[in-house]
Amino acid sequence: MIAIPAIDIMDASCVRLVKGRFDQQMTYDKSPLDTARAIEAAGITHLHLVDLDGARQGKPVNLPVLETLSKETSLRIDYGGGIRSMESIRKILEAGAEKVNLGTFLFSDPDIPKRCIDKFGADQLIAAVDIDEGRVAVKGWQQSTETDTHTAIEALLKAGWRYLSVTDISRDGTMQGPDPDFYRPLVKTWPEARFIGGGGVASMKDLELLKSCGLYAAVTGKAIFEGKISLKDLSQFNYPP
Repeated sequence: MIAIPAIDIMDASCVRLVKGRFDQQMTYDKSPLDTARAIEAAGITHLHLVDLDGARQGKPVNLPVLETLSKETSLRIDYGGGIRSMESIRKILEAGAEKVNLGTFLFSDPDIPKRCIDKFGADQLIAAVDIDEGRVAVKGWQQSTETDTHTAIEALLKAGWRYLSVTDISRDGTMQGPDPDFYRPLVKTWPEARFIGGGGVASMKDLELLKSCGLYAAVTGKAIFEGKISLKDLSQFNYPP
């Protein structure tokens, strides 16, 4: 399993939200570039970069941050937040992202998942399936849809998607630990998918638990900034299954 550290950007600073709520924000006194350099120095290869300004505004805002990190480090960056068009996907890839995380845009029209795959290919895209009480949440997790988890994943795989980042919103940013019963059924039902998990990770034990679920990768953010997991320890999870 690959462990992927997350940097959430708001107002050019590293922040973390609790359960995706903008009114529950913690700002950390570290620049995105300094944080990314520390991640790279620890021997970690991947980075999950979240544009929270973009998620709130409905368009990518922090592409200059992405460009800087991609030029100044060798990290393999996946970028998400506020992506609502094919043009935004193109700009993000041109700015240096290896993969683009798409959530709200995917669920705005049933034809979009297939169109994205046809244009950019499965290896450059990650479907962000963010779950709130069994339903897909969109628009920066501020709105729930009527689409359930099973329906969403089935449709994406049928359209050719390979990487799916499935987040349990109820645990994100809480450091309460992940729920293995949330992920194990997904891996068992769709073994062909590369599932990326996250939400609530607070310790190396939590990462081991997610690894035991058969996930391709796991994302953690707050636990790193809070000093619960060191980058050195995180680097132990640096290889795909």
